[in-house]
Amino acid sequence: MAIMQNFFSPKAVDVDRVLLVSYPKVFKNEELRKESRVSRSRVSEVSQALLHRNLAVHSEGKYRLKLTAPSRLLNEWATIHDFTRTTKFVDYYSPEQDISKFLETLKEVKTIKYALTGLAGALLVAPFVRPTNIHLYVENEKDAEELANLLDLVPVEANGNVKIAMAGSLGSLGVFYGAEKRDGIWVVSLPQLYVDLYNYPARGREAAKEVYKVIGDNWEARKASTNV
Repeated sequence: MAIMQNFFSPKAVDVDRVLLVSYPKVFKNEELRKESRVSRSRVSEVSQALLHRNLAVHSEGKYRLKLTAPSRLLNEWATIHDFTRTTKFVDYYSPEQDISKFLETLKEVKTIKYALTGLAGALLVAPFVRPTNIHLYVENEKDAEELANLLDLVPVEANGNVKIAMAGSLGSLGVFYGAEKRDGIWVVSLPQLYVDLYNYPARGREAAKEVYKVIGDNWEARKASTNV
C-alpha cells in the first residue's frame, strides 16, 4: 500500500482530530471509523501514514492504534492549516459591542448546531486576548441565516464583527467533533481551537500558545488517570 502523503486533507483530518481529542485513548480500527465517520479504507490509509511517520504505533494487536506523538501531530496540522483562507465565511454585524454580552445571547440558541472558535473561543478556554469580533461555525448558510435572525445580526459584505464559518465548506462537518459547552456556550474542541488560532493574524499565535497549555494539561491528567 502506498503511504498517504497528505494526512491533513478534510477526511484524513477527521481521523487525526479524533485521536487528538481523545488522546491517550487507544482505538480499534472500527471504533476509529465510527468516531471519525470516514470509510474503513481512509482509516487504514491515515493509520499507515501515522505509523510510517512514527506518530503512532500498534498497541495490543495489529488493529489497535495508539498515538505516540500528539504534540507533533497537532503542530504539523496547525502549521499547514489556515482558518481564514480555507473556510467560507458569511459576515454579519452586531450592534452589541460588548463581547461578553454578545456571548451571553448564544446561551439561548437551542435549535442550531454551532461552535465558537478563534479568539472568542479562546476567551472561554484560556483568556488572554480580548477579541474584537466573533468567529463561529455552523453547518451551512441556511443555519447561518437562522442564527443571524435569532441574534438580530445584520448581513454585511465584509468586515463584520460576527463571522460565521460554514463547516460544510471544509468538505466535512468534523469541526464539531469534541465540541464542549463552556459556561453554557458551545466551543470547538481544544485541538480544533488551537489550529484555527495558530495562523490567525490578530494575535492568534499568542492565544494559541495559551490554549496549547490547556491541551497539554488535559493530556497529562488523562495519562495519569489511565496509567498510560
